[in-house]
Amino acid sequence: MDEQICTYRIDRNDVITHISPNWSAFARTNRWTTEPGADNIVGNVLWDFFQGDEIRHLYEQLFRKARSGTSIRPISFRCDSPQERRFLQLLIFPLADGPLEVASKIIRSEFRDAVSLLDNDVPKSGDLLKICSMCKKIAVDLQTWVEIEEGLKRLRLFEVEKMPRLTHGVCPDCFRQAMAELDRQDQTGLPGTSRA
Repeated sequence: MDEQICTYRIDRNDVITHISPNWSAFARTNRWTTEPGADNIVGNVLWDFFQGDEIRHLYEQLFRKARSGTSIRPISFRCDSPQERRFLQLLIFPLADGPLEVASKIIRSEFRDAVSLLDNDVPKSGDLLKICSMCKKIAVDLQTWVEIEEGLKRLRLFEVEKMPRLTHGVCPDCFRQAMAELDRQDQTGLPGTSRA
């Protein structure tokens, strides 16, 4: 298996039935708070691992389209670790009778100075800070989303004793782009790509 592609499969009820062998190592680099091995993942409902209503709604729409036979073009997103910006593509393949295979393919990565905000091993305060699940920008106010490094400066988080905890959502730009892409796919009516 390509080390740059991590996959999981879900059944028609969105229960995780399989993760690729390299999935756990990828999750560890993101400093998951629980052991990300197959024993702790397989058999659980996918939505138990989602934070934020916006990202769940987006995935539900994507899964619905994939299961209906609509082709899902690759969707760009980021999955950063504390020391790395990682740019990925999300790919969704319908399987026979309703299950799906979901793949995340690393397109490129950039190393950076460690960002303690993203490190689950760093003690956190009770404060919450929203991060976009797609582009990894953070909300510095109700309408402004910026790159993490810029947000740390604007919010003066270098001066705090403990970093806030992250809560996940989707910024307005990413949500609009994703919904517009889904609308375009509805209009083109392309058949889905299947993996049996």
